[in-house]
Amino acid sequence: MTFEDKIKEFIKDVPKKLEHIDSEETTKIALIFPLIRLMGYDTTDPREVKAEFTADIGNKKGEKIDIAIMNNNSAEILIECKTATQNLDLQHISQLYRYYNITHAKIGILTNGITYYFFTDSKDKGKMDEKPFLEIDLTNLNNKEIQELEKFTKEKYDIDTILNRVNILKYETDIKKVINNEITNPSDDLVKVIAKPVFDGLLTEKNRDMFRKIIQNTFKELINDKVDKILTTAIQNPEKEIIEEIATPEVVTTEEELQGFNIIQAILSEITDVNRVTLKDRKTYCGILLDDNKNYTICRLKFNNPKNLSISLFDKFETTKNGKKIGDNIKLNNVSDIFEYKDRIKNTVKHYEELKNK
Repeated sequence: MTFEDKIKEFIKDVPKKLEHIDSEETTKIALIFPLIRLMGYDTTDPREVKAEFTADIGNKKGEKIDIAIMNNNSAEILIECKTATQNLDLQHISQLYRYYNITHAKIGILTNGITYYFFTDSKDKGKMDEKPFLEIDLTNLNNKEIQELEKFTKEKYDIDTILNRVNILKYETDIKKVINNEITNPSDDLVKVIAKPVFDGLLTEKNRDMFRKIIQNTFKELINDKVDKILTTAIQNPEKEIIEEIATPEVVTTEEELQGFNIIQAILSEITDVNRVTLKDRKTYCGILLDDNKNYTICRLKFNNPKNLSISLFDKFETTKNGKKIGDNIKLNNVSDIFEYKDRIKNTVKHYEELKNK
């Protein structure tokens, strides 16, 4: 069972549990510790997970942190817990803030078992940021958030990879909030920007209010049209790859994937125009295509986990009974190992060129 399957199965049972949760301790037992176990950590092993972790803060001795996930006998992730029935407010971070700043922790988490706020020290080393770089709501998870959450599992956890994405995640979160606010209640600035190209008159307060309502309605229509288009496309094209692309539009292209793409372009520059070599990123792999055509797949980079790199080559031109290409999957020690397979990559493109010229 994949992590995505596990987390979706876990979420199904949450509403039933919430009916019986009325304290912080029950929240930990019913929601937080089960999720930590799902993430691959052994909650019965104090070398991995400690409840009521002790930290000394100034003159205060024996201060207790709700949960600490350990690494080499040091607290790596601190978790401050609240009751599931309590709405989280960033004012609740004061205690976590104090703990974070006197330990060597890399990640701080504030949670009520449903909502999880992830913090680090991106602005000032050793001092926890005031804003989270990632917000997770278990009752409203999308595929991208599941992918981000998976990075914190014991199997996938790599602090350098996480920290490299902190700023991007923070900006994405803030931008989503801004866009959502503009969709529901367009600001005067947005009204001016949109109205200016289509309205020659004076933008009085009355006209501004008129355009605000028009913009609100237009946003709704655009969103509804987009949903209808997605559903229609999915029905008319029930191929797995098309459905996957529609269902997971927020795919993140990693630095390793971009490096691999650049290497492949460099290899193929010897035999073709590099502009014909294109990148098509998906949830589980990054496809490299000729002429942006999935029928001319050059290779697939499976680089989502930097510690487990592999490349699928298609120079054997084998297919399944359904006509799907069969790739030869090869493990790589690092991205530059792609150069070792340059002849096979070139042969794939040469074969496609022959097909095109027939």
